[in-house]
Amino acid sequence: MRPQQLPFLFSLCAAISLGCTNASTPDLGKADNNSDLPNPTLSHVVTRHLGEQPGAFEVEDVTGPAAGESLCYRCRYSGRPTVVIFTREVNDSVSSLVQQIDHQVEKNIDKKLSAFMVVLEKDTAKVEPELKRIQASQEIRNTPLTVYHDPEGPAGYSLSPDAKIQVMMWNKEGIKVNEPIRGDLSPEEISQLVAQTNTILN
Repeated sequence: MRPQQLPFLFSLCAAISLGCTNASTPDLGKADNNSDLPNPTLSHVVTRHLGEQPGAFEVEDVTGPAAGESLCYRCRYSGRPTVVIFTREVNDSVSSLVQQIDHQVEKNIDKKLSAFMVVLEKDTAKVEPELKRIQASQEIRNTPLTVYHDPEGPAGYSLSPDAKIQVMMWNKEGIKVNEPIRGDLSPEEISQLVAQTNTILN
């Protein structure tokens, strides 16, 4: 090899090395909506897809068996088929949905169907009277009404910021239903959600 060729080879190797480095570093700012990468502006969020197992998170129980305490209903129900209703508002359509889901839980006790509702609200005192009213007026017996003190929802759940309500259903195989809803629910939409509980029954 001629001595004058060495600088050229060193330059070529350096360029190849730099190109490999750039190729292996993902551009988070250009990740599309289908990417598994977390949103760089929400670093605590990890997208949950159908089939994945939801993570643990604590709520403040308002009407359930642990009323006044903080606990993880995700942990308590473990691998049981579970429905969770995340909501940023407590209104008539939410009240109707939780009532009908509660009836499904009662009908499927033998299959260990479970459910709980989570209001995304920093101030428990602000929604506690309304949750207790719903429990009494709708005769909610099997579905704890709870509060999570962060409007964005639990870390790792990637709840839609535009959704008033987001319904998830899972069992020991992972998440089967993940439905964000922007507006109030119609009776037909409530019926469709209730029917989807059949997808998680073991």
